[in-house]
This record gives sequence, structure tokens and C-alpha cells, in this order.
Amino acid sequence: MMLKDKTIAVVGVGKIGGALIAGLLQSGMVRRDALAGSTGHGETARRAAETYGIPVLTDNRELVRGRDIIILAVKPQNVRRVLTEVRDLVTPDQLVITLAAATPTARIEEILERPVPVVRAMPNMPCLVQKGMTVLCPGRHAREEHVQTARAIFQPLGRVEVIDNEDLMDAVTALSGSGPAYAYIIIESLAEGGVKVGLPRELATILAAQSLLGAAAMVLETREHPARLKDEVTTPAGVTIDGIMELEDGGIRVTLIKAVDRATRKSKELSRAHGGSSGGTP
Repeated sequence: MMLKDKTIAVVGVGKIGGALIAGLLQSGMVRRDALAGSTGHGETARRAAETYGIPVLTDNRELVRGRDIIILAVKPQNVRRVLTEVRDLVTPDQLVITLAAATPTARIEEILERPVPVVRAMPNMPCLVQKGMTVLCPGRHAREEHVQTARAIFQPLGRVEVIDNEDLMDAVTALSGSGPAYAYIIIESLAEGGVKVGLPRELATILAAQSLLGAAAMVLETREHPARLKDEVTTPAGVTIDGIMELEDGGIRVTLIKAVDRATRKSKELSRAHGGSSGGTP
């Protein structure tokens, strides 16, 4: 209901921008005639319009004029150019939601040169299949109502959490932004193990992926500590404990912890390189 009467402009109908449009339309939260998008080229705009059944323009100024919500789904290197192009049309009555990595809300506010409410969003790749994780962080001029509007937009794509400390966006990037890549390696490795002991590769991949999907759902739905759930699977002198011993011998815990730590440091470096303070590229 929060989005029922809102008009939304998606600047950059790429993978995530397109996923947002599809999710909003499938959820019925937004009228089709309330959505419009833009791309940089006429041919991509035509294909996107056919795919989503909404107007897709190549003129960002025409797109954002008078829209209630502007979703900035462009690459970090294009943020200044796009915002400079449209900033005289953007007013404090509109909400800007930025998906641009390595670009803090303060930078968006600085470019817009007026007290426009800005909410920063960090969605991850599984948003493309409505199983994603999005973390929101409000800017200086954003109020609770703006955060709740942003939450409603991303909820069709998966889970949504909100943080108030934007410095934590580097850790968010390293964990939930890069996390799917770590999970893909685990799935691939488990599947290879299945092949090693005689399973067909396709079946082994399905078993590995569904096992991770189910385990994740158990953590989220039961809210039990992962260690407790692990103990429930691990029977005395059983099969699982021998497998766990091999994982511990290989240092899987420390390796994954170090992966998140190193990725966080890399995110901070990228942010500084972009002149920002938090949230690099996954």
C-alpha cells in the first residue's frame, strides 16, 4: 500500500534495475503505468521496454521529472555524470535510492546540492531470483518514512535489513555482497566431492545446492544458532563428524573469516579510491 500511488523512475535498467522492476510488477505493489526506466542506448531501451512492458527512455531528464522515487542503478563511475545531468530537476520532495557501490550518501547529497532524502541500498546477486539480501542505510536527510518506502521496494527481491552506520557498508559488501561467490565455491567443491565418490555431476550439483539452500532456510526460519543446528545433524560416531573433521583440518572456519576480513579491507580501499567513505564493489 505504501507504493500504491508512487511513481518510480529506474535510472539504469540493467540486471539489478531490471530485477527491481520485475519484482515490483510481480508483487502487484506498483502499477505498471507508474514505472519507467532508462538505458544509455536506444536498442537496449527498446529491448527492456519489450521485456518489462514499461516505457524505457534514453533521456534521464525526461525520466526523473516529477517522479516520486528515483532509483539510481548505475555504475559508480557514472553517478556524477547522471546526477549532474538531472540535479536541477530533483527536489527534496522526491526520494533518491542509490545502488551505486563505493558511493556514500554524502557524495550523492553533495552532487545534488540540496537537502534531498537519499537511501543507499546494497542488494546482492540472488535478488535476480527473488532470494536476495539487501541492506539499506539512510542519508542525512532521509526520514523513517523514506527508509520504509525503500524497504517496500526491495522486499519482493528477498530479505531487507537496515543499518544506521554507513561505515558498516564495507562489511556488508564483503559478507552479503561477496557472500554468494563464496557459496558458489562451496557448492562447486561439494559437487566435485560427490563426483569423486561416484555421483553424476548434475545430481551432485543439485544435492550440494539444495543442501546449502535448505541449511540457510533452517537458520533463518528457526533462528537457531548455526552451531546448534550443526550438532543436530552430527550424530556420535556417525558419517557427518568424519566430514567435519576434514573441514576443520583444512581450516575452513579461519579461511572464511579471513575472506570476509580481506574483502572488507578491499572494499574500504575502493571506497577511498572513489573519494568516498564506505561500500566498495563486490
